[in-house]
This record gives sequence, structure tokens and C-alpha cells, in this order.
Amino acid sequence: MEPDNEDQTETENDDLDIDVGQNSEIDDVVDTDVAVIGSRPVTVELDSEIDQDGEMDQDADVETDTDGSGGRDIDVDVNQRPEVDERIDVDIEVSEGDDGTILVEIGIDVEDDIEIESDADVDVGDDDEDSIDAAIDQDTESDSDIDIDVEIRDDIDAEVDVDIASLVAALVAGTVDLEDGDDVARLGVDLDEAATIDGDIDVIVDLGELVA
Repeated sequence: MEPDNEDQTETENDDLDIDVGQNSEIDDVVDTDVAVIGSRPVTVELDSEIDQDGEMDQDADVETDTDGSGGRDIDVDVNQRPEVDERIDVDIEVSEGDDGTILVEIGIDVEDDIEIESDADVDVGDDDEDSIDAAIDQDTESDSDIDIDVEIRDDIDAEVDVDIASLVAALVAGTVDLEDGDDVARLGVDLDEAATIDGDIDVIVDLGELVA
């Protein structure tokens, strides 16, 4: 799942151009791999459930109330909040059936939740002289929880290796720039948010040379 959203808001007010750019990107990838090593007859039952939820909320509010005389009072308020949460549960049970067949039961449950909020408020009013007040509030939150449960029954001599590589990250960048030109000034607000989950789950069940 790789959704992204880019929004551009442009406003012209007399001698001031306001340009608000918002770019949010979500990258959510989960790969699973199961390998069973052994010479005995084996039945593998894999129950894999992957739930990926991604949500982006972008909001830009630009208000201007000037008569073109005197200076400009510019207030910019920016809030950026990407949140990334991943839960991985792996349950493995190795047992032996009545016919001597080895039964390997594997349950993999993955829950990914990504939310990005990007808000920009720009308010332009009259003042005696030009002034700009910019406040950028950035808050990132990421959490990863991994639980592995392995049960080997019937005195089976087996080795179970579960290797989980999970990257959970959230990044933000925000800039506010005012450029004065000869005729027109430009106020640029650029917001970037990225939230990433990249998980690899490898399960190896080594039954070796088991003797019936």
C-alpha cells in the first residue's frame, strides 16, 4: 500500500501571492516467507491475516483581510502529525499426527495503522509595517510491538527460527518563506510528511533427519 497525496493552494491578494503546498506519503509493505526443512512427510497449515489501514487528512485555510495600504501582518500556523503503529503476532505449533506426519501450524497476524494530519492556517491582515509570525508544530509518533509464540509437541526434535525485520518510521519537514519582489511578494508554505512501515517475516522450521 503506497498512497500519497499532494495538495496545492494558491491565493492572490493585491501585491501578495500565497502558495501552500502539502505533500503526504504513506508506504506500507509486509512480506512473509515460510520454509520447512526435513525428510519426513510434513503438512503445513498457514493462516496469515494482514490488516493495513492508512489515512491522510490535509487541511489548508487561507484568510486575507487587507485594503492594500500600509503593511501586512502575516500569521502562519502549521501542525504536522504523522503516527505509525504496527502489531505483529506469530504463533507456531509443531506436532505429530497418528500416521507419523508432522503438522506445522503457523499463524501470522499483522495490523498496520498509519495516520497523517497536515494543517496549515494563513491569516493576512493590515498593520503599520510588514511582519510575519510563523509557528510550526511537528509531532511524530511510532510504535512497534512484536509477539512470537512457539510450541513444539510430542517430543519432536525440531528447531524453529522466526526472523522479523520491521522498519517503522515517520518523517516531517515544514518551511515558511516570504520573498519580496519588485511588484509582488510571495509567501510560500511547504509541508512534507512521510510514514513508512516495511516488515519482513521469515519462518524456518527445521525438522532435520527425524526417525519415526
